[in-house]
Amino acid sequence: MSILTVPVLPRARFIQNFLVTCLLVCLAAAISLLAMWISTKARANTTHIPKPSTAQGAPVPGAEVSPYNAAASVNMAFWLFFEVWIINTFRAYRPQYFLPSIVCSIFIQITSTYGVLFATMEQVESLITRVLESFFAGFAISAAVSLFIIPITSRTLIYMLMTGEIHALKKILEVHSQYMRSLPTRDWYGEKSSSKESDSGMESDGKNSSRTTPWPEADTLKSVTSGVAEVQVKIQAELRYAKLEAAWGKLRGKDISTITRLLKGILVPILGMESLTDVTDRIEKRGGWGVLRLPKTDHGLTEAEFVALEEKEKQEWNWIFDKLQRPVHKLQQAMIEGLDHCLYTLEFAKRPKDHANIDIEASPSGSYFVGKAFAPFLESKIQEFLSNRENFLKEWCAFKCLDYPKRDGVEPSEYPLHERHQSQLYLVLDLEYSFIMTARGVLDFVKYADSKIADGTMAKNRFIYPTWRQLKQWFWDALSREDGNLDYQAYSTRSGSPIVRLTDAIPIEKDPEHLPPVTAWEKFTDHFRIIPRFFGSAESTFGFRVATGTMCIAIVCYLRNSQEFFIQQRIIWGSIMASVAISMTQTAGSGIYGQAVRFGGTCIAMVASYIIWYLPDQHTAGIIVFTGIAMFFYHYPFIKNPADPVIPMIGMVTVVLIVGYELQVKQIGVEISISNGQVYHPLYELAPYRLAAVSGGVAIAFLFTYFPSVDTARAKLRNDLGAAVYLMSNYYSSVHQTVSLRIRGAEGDMGDKTSTGRVLQKARTQIFVKELILLQGMKQHCKFLAWEPTFGGKFPRATYDKLLDHTQNILHFSTMISYVTETFKEFPTEVDTQITSESWMKDFKELIASLQLTSQNVTSLLSIVAAAISTGRPLPPYLKAPKPVRLSQLLESMDADILSPRHVLEAGYAAFAVMQVATSMLGDDLEGLLEETKNLVGEVKFGIEAPRVDGVSSAHLMIGEKQD
Repeated sequence: MSILTVPVLPRARFIQNFLVTCLLVCLAAAISLLAMWISTKARANTTHIPKPSTAQGAPVPGAEVSPYNAAASVNMAFWLFFEVWIINTFRAYRPQYFLPSIVCSIFIQITSTYGVLFATMEQVESLITRVLESFFAGFAISAAVSLFIIPITSRTLIYMLMTGEIHALKKILEVHSQYMRSLPTRDWYGEKSSSKESDSGMESDGKNSSRTTPWPEADTLKSVTSGVAEVQVKIQAELRYAKLEAAWGKLRGKDISTITRLLKGILVPILGMESLTDVTDRIEKRGGWGVLRLPKTDHGLTEAEFVALEEKEKQEWNWIFDKLQRPVHKLQQAMIEGLDHCLYTLEFAKRPKDHANIDIEASPSGSYFVGKAFAPFLESKIQEFLSNRENFLKEWCAFKCLDYPKRDGVEPSEYPLHERHQSQLYLVLDLEYSFIMTARGVLDFVKYADSKIADGTMAKNRFIYPTWRQLKQWFWDALSREDGNLDYQAYSTRSGSPIVRLTDAIPIEKDPEHLPPVTAWEKFTDHFRIIPRFFGSAESTFGFRVATGTMCIAIVCYLRNSQEFFIQQRIIWGSIMASVAISMTQTAGSGIYGQAVRFGGTCIAMVASYIIWYLPDQHTAGIIVFTGIAMFFYHYPFIKNPADPVIPMIGMVTVVLIVGYELQVKQIGVEISISNGQVYHPLYELAPYRLAAVSGGVAIAFLFTYFPSVDTARAKLRNDLGAAVYLMSNYYSSVHQTVSLRIRGAEGDMGDKTSTGRVLQKARTQIFVKELILLQGMKQHCKFLAWEPTFGGKFPRATYDKLLDHTQNILHFSTMISYVTETFKEFPTEVDTQITSESWMKDFKELIASLQLTSQNVTSLLSIVAAAISTGRPLPPYLKAPKPVRLSQLLESMDADILSPRHVLEAGYAAFAVMQVATSMLGDDLEGLLEETKNLVGEVKFGIEAPRVDGVSSAHLMIGEKQD
């Protein structure tokens, strides 16, 4: 039991699991006592109980056993079925308690199978007492190891994760420098591939596999950024546990939350920088910038003149990247030093001794790590970058003829390459905005680190403890599904495919079969609907399936001719350890995966048991040493990948069962060892016997995975994808409403929980988290797909991958729009432009607000696509994706000067550029999402022409057809 309570978990997680495990075991003991009391009464009422002549073969030495009784056996079989069903239903409802549920299942099966042997409550109580003592002895050992011998706190873990994230952020900045140098080398003008190659060799989603030329710098940046995002998710998941711990340290729970928020504030604009890769891929896919050009009849230039103009434009496009590289590199170095400063100031890492006394004046690179002066230093570097940016942008706009509203009597919109130049300007501003906001995030982090020195937080250690409110919140969270936490899908590799509920993130929909209750009787009886809803739920069905599979093995214990065989030959192994009760999961893919790794883990453990026992020549001291070494090697993959603990835990349990039993026999002798009714087997027989028992249980689990019906990971993937797209429609609508409120200044006081902006923010955050959880779950489903056998046609994996990519992109660009409208006020500008900024920003907001843009078309499209994917029915005909809103054209039609490049240094102008790029990219992904959905579920066809017959014109049939 000390293994199954996992003492290597961080303290807060361990204590929560420990308390739940103890509670479930005590509850199982109470139910088992009730079941065995009923069994003894059934035995007393149906047979004459002879006085037992011996206690030999009793499960508890000294306890009396009675002959077979059908009534008692039927009663215990019923109770075993009920208890297995209820505990596995609980496991499906609360997948975070997978391991406590397994411990409870083991207790239930021990008492329910051995309980048929007893006739009096004294014997029953003796069994329950012995089993409870053994279980809680293991719990006590586990608690001692976790709390005293190897104390690992959640705070320590979150500090390690934060340190790793800060180092990874530094790595991103270093990689981004190489990425910037690679941008001019990309195929911006379609010279490396013809349009024919582009059409035939590229996919519509513009992913890495469709590139005509490799881009290792972009791939490295994407890989490192994805790693940082995963670490951020882990920090968010561990945060609530770290805040609950009582500890002796410096940083309080509120400080840890603030640091997490500041790290997120650095990561979000970095994700915006990384999105330039998607933009570049799509530009290359379409044939480069050359696609954006006016028809020949519109610009009045000869082909030679136009080619010369394009050649000059190419040089200017590469020139702007060359000019940006040096200022970007200098600011990147300052940001890296700022992150180092935070590491040392917050004591996540020790300050290097050789940097303790570096003087800023004497350091040629400005590298120093002494606290108070660093924030002004970083601010000066940001202002230096802004000054260089101003010069480059003005010069580049002059090259592009964008700096004047009219030149030589020609409007800027009439220039041959005006649209291309405008798009390039937006792209450059997008890149600069994300980079500058990253620097701003690092500056905020530096200032916060310095504030912890100023207020004395880092001066001394103090006792830190959770507040009553935090404990109360933990209690209710422990009872919840936890499907609003970012680590919810981490349970999928253990317990299958957890179900994500959407009702707490979006408004409850109307019930098509019931009107809202009005009368008192209707409101009272409405609660009774919970009963059929519970029994008909997917979780209850799963529990019933597990109970049925378990009884296929356990029934041997309740038959007259096989009851003794079940006890003697340890058939209980086949129904609890690594078999039916813990091998079956809610989907076929995850179930087969679990069964395969349990069988493989038992095979490895069997070989390890031979090595442990025979290598030291069966000497006890050597066996103990080798067992400890085996436990060490088993814990390494468990700690390295805690989301998939099956193989190490099965291996550890199997080794302890086999080797521990043989050591017991060696210590107390064979005669006493067989007094519990189990026959003795030497290790060379016991190990393969254990494998055979587990194999039988796994085989039964496999059978009931597909019988009488099967829930596949493929169906789960489709349903979750439909739910994700539906959530996306709600998320996009909330983002659009948020942007509208921010532009009009109607959010209200964000510190007030009842204000419009705060309520909308809470709803948007809930939807966003649910969306991330669904995306994580779909990635898990994709991994499990390989474990499901295919019958009939192949699964359209490529189509689902593209749909998943488009959904992620829509989420990303919608989030960027929300982020830009929230943070552009913090965009640093030159001091002498502040007055101009205020007047221009006022005019800009008034124009944006007067446009009254709506998200109806996008929201409607996403809702229709979600319904089609969820139900598998074809899309309605003639459905088209809405065209992205051209904000620049609408604004220029209302005020031609509002987007003049003379205002290019305005913070709002850069934010507008980011919104324009994100809106265009979002429109591309909407088109791709619709197209791939049509490929998946088809489109209703009206007007199918019948074939011609003898020259007679074809008839026109008005029917609906689904494309498969």
